[in-house]
Amino acid sequence: MSGFLDRAMEKAKETVATGKHKADEFQANRAQGDLYKQLGAAYYAEQRQGASHDEVARLLGLLEEHERVHGRSTGNPEDGPMGLA
Repeated sequence: MSGFLDRAMEKAKETVATGKHKADEFQANRAQGDLYKQLGAAYYAEQRQGASHDEVARLLGLLEEHERVHGRSTGNPEDGPMGLA
């Protein structure tokens, strides 16, 4: 009987770990999507409203850092907001 409970407990721990991993991935995808939105707004402001390039450069740096830590976007919409992984 204890073997069954041990296996059930192990399976529960694996399920929790998988859920946490997926939640962390979703949060990273959302953060990357937000950076892309901000970059688009900054680029528009630069091109159409005469804003400086500083904000575009800053956001590009943040995106590069995010991709270094979390990986590049996949373009697959099933991976989260805007298809980012």
